[in-house]
Amino acid sequence: MKMNMGSFIANGSAVNVNVGFIPDFIIAFEGLEETNAQINFWMRERIDAASAIGQFGLNLAGNGAITTHAAAANGFAPLDTSEPQLMLPAPDGEGTRAADLPNPYTVARSTAATARSTTALGTVLKPSSGNETGYVYECTTAGTGSAEPTWPTTVGEYVTDGTTIFITRESNIQETGVKGFTLGATGQTDSDEWTWIAFAADKVNIEVDAANVDLV
Repeated sequence: MKMNMGSFIANGSAVNVNVGFIPDFIIAFEGLEETNAQINFWMRERIDAASAIGQFGLNLAGNGAITTHAAAANGFAPLDTSEPQLMLPAPDGEGTRAADLPNPYTVARSTAATARSTTALGTVLKPSSGNETGYVYECTTAGTGSAEPTWPTTVGEYVTDGTTIFITRESNIQETGVKGFTLGATGQTDSDEWTWIAFAADKVNIEVDAANVDLV
């Protein structure tokens, strides 16, 4: 099971919280600086069922009243902006920069490969199916291809394809973006302190008909 926790100060706008994973269950406390703090609960499985009541969470107020968050604007919703991206040396030499995942090599490219500049990455390709090397190749001299070359397997080594020159790069693919939850704008009070605990199960429980389950 995964678990994470944190806190934030509400500002009256929707809050995107980076948990590191998509939670299955959230407990969130609002107004901890006040006498009557409120407790909120959210279960991911409820939002997966479109007709579920309170799929955006439950609120237990300080007076004991329980209400449902009937809309995303006043409750919780899963957040996932993550995507895999290829990380290459930045053109300015400072760290790395994210690029789209490379396409397989083809001679009949619709446009010529674009060269790496001092500010932008060049066109990045990977070998065609059956010719994989585990590396990717970034264009350093723009041009068009003639025939798929024998791809080198030493980082930093160059290879020529027609009028195009590529440099060998590590295939460093990382997941970027945010995984967590969103708390809607009307589900909070401006300036309130929030503390949350999020959990993700290792496996999904299978729903069964309780009437047909034998308890041993």
